[in-house]
Amino acid sequence: METRTASGMDKNTRRLSAICYTGTSLAVVALFVVLAQIIGGYPRAAVIGGAVWSFILSMIVTMPLSTSYFKKRRMS
Repeated sequence: METRTASGMDKNTRRLSAICYTGTSLAVVALFVVLAQIIGGYPRAAVIGGAVWSFILSMIVTMPLSTSYFKKRRMS
């Protein structure tokens, strides 16, 4: 039995979408930290602040993209 929410998405679609956009955002943060360490010369607070900022921005961008992708994929 499929449980749908008001938005028309079931729990599995929401879960898969959340895993995808969270994983993508964490990968962006890892890339940011690695590049900041390779280039060097940045204080620790700047790297941490940049990592948090990168995570928030990538979540904002990837959340609607992955949600709509998995929703369309599930509907077809």
